[in-house]
Amino acid sequence: MVISILKNPAFRVKARLVLISTVFIICLVLKPVINFSQQTFSPPPISIVKIKGNIYFIKGGSGANCFLIPGKKSNLLVDAKMTADSFRQMLEEIQKISPLPLGMIVLTHSDGDHINGLRGLEGKVKILAHRKTYEEMLPLVEQTPELKEILPTETYEDSRIIDFEGTRLELKNFGPAHTSGDTIIFIAEARVAITGDLMFFGRDPLIHKHKNGTFFGYLKTLQAMLDYKPEIEIFLSGHADPAGRQQVSELISSLKEKEARVRELINQGKTLEEIKEAFGVQAPAAGTPVRRPPLVEIIYQEIMDKK
Repeated sequence: MVISILKNPAFRVKARLVLISTVFIICLVLKPVINFSQQTFSPPPISIVKIKGNIYFIKGGSGANCFLIPGKKSNLLVDAKMTADSFRQMLEEIQKISPLPLGMIVLTHSDGDHINGLRGLEGKVKILAHRKTYEEMLPLVEQTPELKEILPTETYEDSRIIDFEGTRLELKNFGPAHTSGDTIIFIAEARVAITGDLMFFGRDPLIHKHKNGTFFGYLKTLQAMLDYKPEIEIFLSGHADPAGRQQVSELISSLKEKEARVRELINQGKTLEEIKEAFGVQAPAAGTPVRRPPLVEIIYQEIMDKK
């Protein structure tokens, strides 16, 4: 009976049509997935916005926000994007704002999305950073000797005042925070500060323990930025839009509330895993590498280290 049905020409035609239809539907379903895997994503175009006076905010490209301060004879750039291509594109856009040559680069810290674009630098330019930033960049250069040209050519310790062709900048490091070599650039006359990775909104801040960053140092540095005189009105960071004093104050408050909650749970005898669960921190899937500990874990460890 079954064999006779299979040999029936009408049945075989219908079966062939069903098979073709099924393959067609599968292709339609898989097409977006296939296309998605083949797509290459380009970073957003570079754009430059004037903030105040001769201070410009540079967005787009690959990597963190950068900042431009044109002088009388040359340009000062803060940070350098993540790729050589984005760095070169940024320099092209800068020329539309100020056709002066690049005279100095100040690095806020050593993260790749702020410094790796220096690979696109042509010619000798003064690169200034905190001494710890220089030290944190050394392992990368030791692994890739041709990158020695991206190392800072000059470093400072606690603070440095620069008169860059008419603009007075004060570089300060208040101790380990996001990293051990964070530089905050205060431009007192404009009431502006450039803060690197010291301001994240809508997400936990990043604290690089492998670069000796600390939660309590992070809080200390945020407060020092607010306490600076004359009072800063505009805070510019690597991963957020310009912020005001109220936003920074609210950020400090939210971090202190998180710290207080962690302390409360510790006093209740909760384990780290129980505390992470209370904050909704999801454990990584099996086999997934952990890039960095969550903020709650960092707060927990720093509190316990002080006991």
